[in-house]
Amino acid sequence: MAFHPGEKQVSMKHILSPQMMNGLLTNVQDDDLQPNAVDVRVDKMFRLKDETFVITDKEKTHRGSEEIKPDSRGMFCLEPGVYEIIMENIVTIPQGYAGWVITRSTLNRNGCHITSGLYDSGYQGVMAGLLHVAHGPAAIEKGARVGQFLFFESETLGMYDGDYGIGTEHDAGYADNQTFGGEF
Repeated sequence: MAFHPGEKQVSMKHILSPQMMNGLLTNVQDDDLQPNAVDVRVDKMFRLKDETFVITDKEKTHRGSEEIKPDSRGMFCLEPGVYEIIMENIVTIPQGYAGWVITRSTLNRNGCHITSGLYDSGYQGVMAGLLHVAHGPAAIEKGARVGQFLFFESETLGMYDGDYGIGTEHDAGYADNQTFGGEF
């Protein structure tokens, strides 16, 4: 892609830069700050059930899931498969911005990756995705840095009005993760 003077270019902002608003991402530790993103840490893990998933224009029926508790060492012991992963963080996406989570390279290099939907303008809630353990067992410590949150400017045609986030029925199962450090 060539640079053309006068054309608007894609612009990623560091979510914790001095130019950004306070309170966009909770539970960030000092060593979570990376040059271009913020590391996010695993809080909870769920094993997906083998029930039928249905999606139409009028209906969403989730498979359901069962929480996996860490062992006595604080490790989530995972066999190959797909897991719902919940981060320690709550994110608030303002108008004109969006974000997504990508996998930390150490997980990628060991046959594990996270897929995440786009965090639209107006979303406020837990950060979640799917952890794919593709090759061999994995032991991941509760609180380990597993992903990186990228935050970027985005033309906003409307604000998020979906089924996920703080106060929704879907996210009620993550209730102990929905604590804010202050008012937004």
